[in-house]
Amino acid sequence: MNEESTKVGESEAGRGLDHPEAAAAVLMLLSCFFLLAGAGLLSIMLIKLAVPTLFADSAFLSYGRLRPAASSLLVYGFGGTLAQAAAYYLTPRLVGAPMRRQPIALLAGAAYSGLVLIGALLVMFRGPSGPELAEFPPLVDWPMAAVLLVPPMLVTSMIRNRTEEGAYVSLLYVIGAVWWYPALYITGSIPGLRNIGPFLQTGLTAGGMLLLAFPAAALGAAYYVVVKESGRPLHSGQLARAGFWTLAGTALLSAPARFLGGPAPDWTETAAVAASLGLALSALVVLTIICQTLSGDWQKAGESPVLRPALAGAAAYTLFTVLIGISGFRSVAAVVGLTTWYDGLAVGLMLMAVPALGLSFMFYAFPRITGRELSGAGPADRGLRLLMWGGGVTVGALAVSGLVTGITWNWAAASGAASNTGEGFSAALGRVDVLFTAAALASAAAAAGLALLTWTLVRTYAAGSARAVEVLAPVHTSEPAEPEEAGDE
Repeated sequence: MNEESTKVGESEAGRGLDHPEAAAAVLMLLSCFFLLAGAGLLSIMLIKLAVPTLFADSAFLSYGRLRPAASSLLVYGFGGTLAQAAAYYLTPRLVGAPMRRQPIALLAGAAYSGLVLIGALLVMFRGPSGPELAEFPPLVDWPMAAVLLVPPMLVTSMIRNRTEEGAYVSLLYVIGAVWWYPALYITGSIPGLRNIGPFLQTGLTAGGMLLLAFPAAALGAAYYVVVKESGRPLHSGQLARAGFWTLAGTALLSAPARFLGGPAPDWTETAAVAASLGLALSALVVLTIICQTLSGDWQKAGESPVLRPALAGAAAYTLFTVLIGISGFRSVAAVVGLTTWYDGLAVGLMLMAVPALGLSFMFYAFPRITGRELSGAGPADRGLRLLMWGGGVTVGALAVSGLVTGITWNWAAASGAASNTGEGFSAALGRVDVLFTAAALASAAAAAGLALLTWTLVRTYAAGSARAVEVLAPVHTSEPAEPEEAGDE
């Protein structure tokens, strides 16, 4: 099955829910809603960190509730719906099999989105009910686990009916994303664990969601978009696959590195330190592949509203993931462990890297589904600049504050001149108040950038001019189709 483009009029732009790719289009719009809501709560959370007395009389706006609610909206709301949209858009094109059961995909996507929203509201008004990134109450947990199983089943059904040979690296990431989400979510929902069980559960769920499931679909979509938009073959399909399997094999093992010195057995720490190196290498592969693919055509990359966020997101993802990997080494963890260093890097992934990669994919795919030209390249460019600068300052401020407090606490313990507990702990945090303020202000700028980017997508649906819409249809030729990615013959 190959792609054919057919020019359609404005009245035939494929807007209805009966469109053969309606599920992907609706989920893209829903992911934009969750991205804005999560970014807004994240900005309020950082303002609360800088001004603890703000909203002191409102329990639902306390830091301990804003943080899990914002993380859930970004990781599950934006990341989860993006993974489904990418799977429903990319899989038919990569395996040559049409997507069936479109109403089931739409219904499951809507149910999933509703459950995420309900779960986030319950976290804000009643407090979290589980470990990090598994804070939803049992009322939400099991229905959500059930609907999370629908996308992998639909994707697996398409793969079973495939007509294309080979396994593109984009497809590997998509398959991984739709299966990792339910597996990790069910892991985080297991009740009644004892001894080191809760410790390992927290590490696996939080680390797995943030480093494995959350970025997977965006990375796979970025590979696809870079190839299609640039018209150049992927630099090395084999290296890209090696990066995927390295990520899949090290992300979960590296999770306990965040809690070095905790109650887990020593072997988990040793495995985590070794896996952290693999995690950093897998991220470097992503940036290397994308840059080498675009090498020699940087002018087009700089002008394209699709390739710019893909390149910016890949660079941000690589930087933050490498720093997270380095943080797993004992000498580094002894200084930055349990400080805002890790929080800053997590914010970078949630607020900058994965959203930029995801929006790049949506800027490419959404016009081709709806038959509308991307609207407003200017606002999108300004939004990307705001996102990168605002998000960069936010991450930098939180990371530096973590580094400063970590060095202060270690110095206090080593010299005996001060205490790193009680008043000494508070005094160290007081030295970085200005950094918290900078992070709060910059996060608001990043959220404004995301608003401009998502507005570009929504305006495309509402007022974009008519363009060619992709129609997937089997095309029989006497010559074999050219491989989409180098090394994939």
